[in-house]
Amino acid sequence: MDNPSTFFHQQTIFLTGGTGYLGACLLYQLATKLDTRKIYVLVRGSPEQAISQWKKTIPSQVEGILSTKKVQLVVGDVTEPSFGIESAILDEMADTVTVIIHGAASLNWMSSLRETVHNNCLPVLHLAKIASIFKNLTRFIFISTIYASSHLPDGVVEEKVYPAGDAEEHLAQILKEGKVAGGVDGRFASRYAFVKNMTEQLLLARHPKLPILIARPGCIGPAISEPYPYYARGGACPLSDYIERYMQNPDSGIFHVSLLHPAGTNIVDEVPVDIVTNLILLHVMQGTTGVIHTSAESYVPRTLAQLHQDVVDHFPKHNGSRGAEFRYVTDDSVKQGRYAEFWGIGGRDWRFSNAASKRFRSVDGPLSVALGDHDSRQFMKERARRIGEEIIRRRASRVSSKL
Repeated sequence: MDNPSTFFHQQTIFLTGGTGYLGACLLYQLATKLDTRKIYVLVRGSPEQAISQWKKTIPSQVEGILSTKKVQLVVGDVTEPSFGIESAILDEMADTVTVIIHGAASLNWMSSLRETVHNNCLPVLHLAKIASIFKNLTRFIFISTIYASSHLPDGVVEEKVYPAGDAEEHLAQILKEGKVAGGVDGRFASRYAFVKNMTEQLLLARHPKLPILIARPGCIGPAISEPYPYYARGGACPLSDYIERYMQNPDSGIFHVSLLHPAGTNIVDEVPVDIVTNLILLHVMQGTTGVIHTSAESYVPRTLAQLHQDVVDHFPKHNGSRGAEFRYVTDDSVKQGRYAEFWGIGGRDWRFSNAASKRFRSVDGPLSVALGDHDSRQFMKERARRIGEEIIRRRASRVSSKL
């Protein structure tokens, strides 16, 4: 394999979603570890607002990123024509950009289907049109989600597109009526997942000549090491949100699971954000097209029962008492706990293949995904401890403010 730094030193990147959770990790790697020639980062509002956001999430890394002088913040909005980018800058990008990484997305689960399409589908299709005028473009990366395939039954999910009806027809229905025939809820993990599935189909069908890579992360978890250990962001780590909710107000602990996993032995699909980042960039480097997963198979597959044991082990240390024991039931008529409802896919058992990434397991250097002496169980326990400490800190702060 070629040297990653040598490859990226020759690339000019256009990155959207750079102030987000995964986006900030991608930016950090591209700017500070890979010596990328230049990185255009689309930001909403103003450059100052973007920098302020980074100072909250990657405070010790911001200066290093900006000091490279390789990052140009481009003001725009993915919902506007030409992304709201000034024509002179867009012309400059059209002449120089070699790689587009589209990571911008809205993860608001309460958004309507029409709003979700406007935020997560139409911008991708519009960017693909913009990309057609980029003279030196060699790679177009769309960040999707493994749950774009959540309409499938439990079992193996390969790295390919699984259509869920006529995407063009669905898009027309949503834009006109705000819904699709038969509905979405119950068929997919979320409206967001459905829209990602539809977008994958539309992108590939409408732009067959673009060098498209669809990267599907699983549930993204805290970083192992980059940009720093346990780097995370509220609302972007579903498992952390679930653990925190349970730690604050434990409920019945009842979880619906399949007949195949009556003891909660189904795999919970989560992968650290820096492994997701490195795998995407390795595929960028290799010129991969089609679909790839960055899933639990890319890290350490762990079961629902193992996750819950880690939570239970650390619960008394910050709450003073043990929460309810987790119970797994195969009878859907039994009412499950409210947090199990919140995290509706926890009892499912999709096995997301990562066959396309297996060749990278022995890669060394700045994009290594090798785990070395990393202990995933201890990592999860420390994560639970940190969540518990943060809960205590916030409670103490609220009490202090009332005095």
